[in-house]
Amino acid sequence: MAFRSSLVLSLLTFGCAMWSIDAIVAPIAAEAYTSRIEVTLDRGSSETYESLVRRAELVARTAAQRGFDRDLLASEMSIVIVGRNSGMAAPVVTLWVTRSQWQSLPDARRWATYYRNSAGLLGF
Repeated sequence: MAFRSSLVLSLLTFGCAMWSIDAIVAPIAAEAYTSRIEVTLDRGSSETYESLVRRAELVARTAAQRGFDRDLLASEMSIVIVGRNSGMAAPVVTLWVTRSQWQSLPDARRWATYYRNSAGLLGF
C-alpha cells in the first residue's frame, strides 16, 4: 500500500514538473486586438459645435489613455464620440490609434478624424 501511494505521488510530481517545463518552454500565446469604445455626449445648453468637438477630443484622449492602461493586450484603440442634440445623434470625432503611436505621441488631435457635416446633422 505504501509503495502504491509513493508511486502515485511520484507520478503526480513528475507530471506537474513536466507541465511546468512545458509552460516555460512554450508559453501560452497572447493575442493583441483592437478595443472599441463608443461614448455619447449630449450638447450642453448654449454650447457651440466647436466646444462640443473640444470636449469630444478630451473624452477621446482620456478613453484612449485609460483603455491602454487598463487592457495590456489591446494593441489598438478605436473610439467613437457621438454628439447628441435635440434627439439627433451623429459622430463628432473618431480616434483610431495603435499603442506604439499613442506612446510616442499621446495627442488625440493627431490621430483623430473629424466629421464636419455633423454640425448640420445635429442642428447647429
